[in-house]
Amino acid sequence: MRLVITSQKTDTLDRWQHVFEDCQDVICQQGLRAETPVDAVLMAGVFALERYGGRPGAEEAQILENRRGDGWHDLIVVPPGRPMARDPQGEWKVQAGYAHLHPASFAASRSFRAVKEWNARHVERKISVVEINLPLMDMDNPVDDSSPQSFKKAFKEYREERLGDE
Repeated sequence: MRLVITSQKTDTLDRWQHVFEDCQDVICQQGLRAETPVDAVLMAGVFALERYGGRPGAEEAQILENRRGDGWHDLIVVPPGRPMARDPQGEWKVQAGYAHLHPASFAASRSFRAVKEWNARHVERKISVVEINLPLMDMDNPVDDSSPQSFKKAFKEYREERLGDE
């Protein structure tokens, strides 16, 4: 799988490009959307679910088919949020078993797993290039180093796991 990371913010894109500079399967493009043909776009549920269907979920990413004819990609990968529960005071908190995971790492690893499972079931319609649209992932922050590092770690783990499967 290859990744195309997009943002209109030069500073944000520079951070992501610096983190991924040693990854040949990752390119960064400045713009609203990828210029390179892609098979799917990674999009946060807050932007995707009402428009493309699906349901809010924790634990597993969803891959939704875009049937709206709106010019976006045919497949939308919606990462999960970390599982939440109410604490004794009634406030929502990330469940203890997931609190140590960075949100971007959790989102990336579960999304890459969903792509792997999709590809195993849809041999004729594999996802080989995914756009990570930083604004649509709510990660378009020019001072955030932890999100690109978390994505890189998850991507490397995905590639190592994939090599182990071959």
